[in-house]
Amino acid sequence: MSRRPPLSREPQTAVVDGFTHGGEGVVRLEGKAVFVPGALPGETVVVRVVEDRKNWARADLVDVVEASPDRVEPPCPYVPDCGGCDLQHATPDAQRRLKTRVVVEQLQRLGRLEDPPVRDCRPVGPDTGYRTHAQMHAAPDGRLGFRREGSHEVVPIDQCLVMTPASQSVRDQVGDGTGAAEVQLRANSSKGSAAAVLHPGPGPLQIPDGAFDLSLAQPDGSLARLRGEAVLAEEVAGFTFRFDASSFFQVNTGGAEAIVAEVMDVLGDVSGQLVWDLYAGVGLLSLPLARAGADVVAVEGHKPATEWLRRNAEAADLQVGIQTADVGTFVRAETADPPDAVVLDPPRTGAREDVVRAVAGHAPGTVVYVACDPAALARDVKTFADLGYRLVEARPLDLFPMTHHVEVIAHLTR
Repeated sequence: MSRRPPLSREPQTAVVDGFTHGGEGVVRLEGKAVFVPGALPGETVVVRVVEDRKNWARADLVDVVEASPDRVEPPCPYVPDCGGCDLQHATPDAQRRLKTRVVVEQLQRLGRLEDPPVRDCRPVGPDTGYRTHAQMHAAPDGRLGFRREGSHEVVPIDQCLVMTPASQSVRDQVGDGTGAAEVQLRANSSKGSAAAVLHPGPGPLQIPDGAFDLSLAQPDGSLARLRGEAVLAEEVAGFTFRFDASSFFQVNTGGAEAIVAEVMDVLGDVSGQLVWDLYAGVGLLSLPLARAGADVVAVEGHKPATEWLRRNAEAADLQVGIQTADVGTFVRAETADPPDAVVLDPPRTGAREDVVRAVAGHAPGTVVYVACDPAALARDVKTFADLGYRLVEARPLDLFPMTHHVEVIAHLTR
């Protein structure tokens, strides 16, 4: 079989007929799928191929000949240089329609579901100024910013459109030229707590002043306190969650509220039920489950997070069985008390087949899967389906407006 000649690198006109789960438009050139950042479905565009692989290619957007009615001027001056917000060229409503489309298509393509039951993606708060946590990198001149898409090059950013005023204030106080290679910024506005973590660079550090706790990242992943306790606090669903700067917590406070509400709505009455909360973090879902009367076993591999989970449960006067353990190891172990329901909130890579198979082996009647990547969700849903579980409904939530990212609450039953 003769090999197909490479695609031309000259500008070409094409119609956008698809949209990837990574936020790129898709055109067809000589039958090959070509991914085009910044393009929207239905548009006629001029593109220039910059990467040509065997089964796909990537192209730069040169010009928009016929624009989608959903196209708008990006509100942020750093677009398209900054790689953080990749959907600012679409209206917020259009962004949510695209996210619904992506969830449906991923469940069809990877989940092998013909007509997946997916609700419309819904907003959970403001479209800008929602992000309480940011990780910024230092450019060669010391200025903080975010990386250019697909590159290690840092684009200096003074004002970030999606950061909360409180987290932007921490960035302003940290300033530039600290000598740190990376700086984590966190500010949880509901409780007024703020912190920064410096990741050392090759040279000396300049310790910034400011009204925020400050820590230094250590090679083993721990934090050395430089100022204050480096403890954050956030109020969600009537609970105060406290945690250190190394522990995960949702970057969108309204989004965290929405996740709790959706999970509890899916589960219904859990009084007296044994519920496993896997990848439990500092207890965002464990505490509401325990308050609702469930017998909760919370499993989390990050020891600092489980310590804060214990403290948060004690502060709320709730009983939670806490396991500091790898989720895969925990679910593969035999148990005398199989769960009635399982809640999973895995990292972006998903729970993966071995965990899904082990969970299904315990035969819980209900599984609620909190996903931050629709492709990983779809793969895991297919595994669950192969093991006798049915997707009842998927509920997309727009926790990250202006970006292609979408959170999904999936309800599966045995």
